[in-house]
Amino acid sequence: MTAAAGLARQIDRDLHALGRRPADAELRNRLAAHGRELLPALGAFLARDLPLPALEAYEDLYKGVLRAALAGPVAGPLARELAGFQLAVGLLLKYKSYAVKAASPLGYSIFLQNPGEGFSFQRHVTHKTEVFHILDAHPGGFVFLCSHEQWLAVYEPGRFAAWLAGERDPRYERYRFAAAPGDVFVLDRLGVVHTVVGCVLEEFATISTDHVERLHNQNAGRPVPPHLDRAFVGRGLAALRTPPASRLVEGEARRPRYRPLPRVEVPGGSRILLADGFVTASERLVEPGRETAVLWSERRAAALYVRAGRGRILLGTAEELARPTPPSLAIAGRQVLTIPPGIRHVLINEERSPLEVVAHEIEPAVALI
Repeated sequence: MTAAAGLARQIDRDLHALGRRPADAELRNRLAAHGRELLPALGAFLARDLPLPALEAYEDLYKGVLRAALAGPVAGPLARELAGFQLAVGLLLKYKSYAVKAASPLGYSIFLQNPGEGFSFQRHVTHKTEVFHILDAHPGGFVFLCSHEQWLAVYEPGRFAAWLAGERDPRYERYRFAAAPGDVFVLDRLGVVHTVVGCVLEEFATISTDHVERLHNQNAGRPVPPHLDRAFVGRGLAALRTPPASRLVEGEARRPRYRPLPRVEVPGGSRILLADGFVTASERLVEPGRETAVLWSERRAAALYVRAGRGRILLGTAEELARPTPPSLAIAGRQVLTIPPGIRHVLINEERSPLEVVAHEIEPAVALI
């Protein structure tokens, strides 16, 4: 057996062991020391249906590889290696009692919530801020937002549980926003008490894992229902389309303010800017037979999620994209890829229907902490 083959077998054994012992710090550190050598074996584990602690242990290893790779300038071959790896792995599927969270390592996620169920009532006290974009809402779907001070003034566990079960209570209704497709909620401050219930939504967050204090957890002790599986996720994601219009929701739930977010014509099609702050969140339609301008950010990495359509992405350095035949990768609906800072890309639609692409742009040092 060659040294390389022996190393690959050892990595595979350790990865299997990590699935059984996800909290084993010594094992995690030994695996992390392999760096990019982990990727050939790690991809198969990230793409499996696994208990949440095991999947997030593998995700942490992947983030460590990305953190090191994106710490400085990235050459074209490495950028395509990382993009191709993410294309092959896809979104990471995290099964919860109330939803499936389909996540990328940079903090972009899609939640397929069950009707009438959703996040615990929670607040983030460190690091995590987020943008919610409602893609669809089951009957009665809502977003709940208030300050921690307002929460402390009204929260009574029994009465709150009764309200959540359907009893009317104006003390809590005043913080309940009815959710509609296209609604955008920006939570750019720590400490906001919030939930989303009964919706399909995309989340643009500073980190892909929970940094949360649960104030009322209606999901405690509930098992993952058997219908939440990879086939369910595939059907749910395949049915999603970009809402025809989006709007920023602000103010109080009793008197909400709505600001339309315009669709702007850009080379190749159109773009909606959903948010531009700690994260840049946008959705782009590339029309049939057309292509975008050259896109890039010097400081921010991008998670690109292909919601629908098929095409190609030209991907590389400025010099590589100037070649007569630039390097490219095939892309299709329900795929996601990671693009390092400074790397140029062009989206090309070679089909007869629009290519729908969501972009989550964030500094790697923020997302991969």
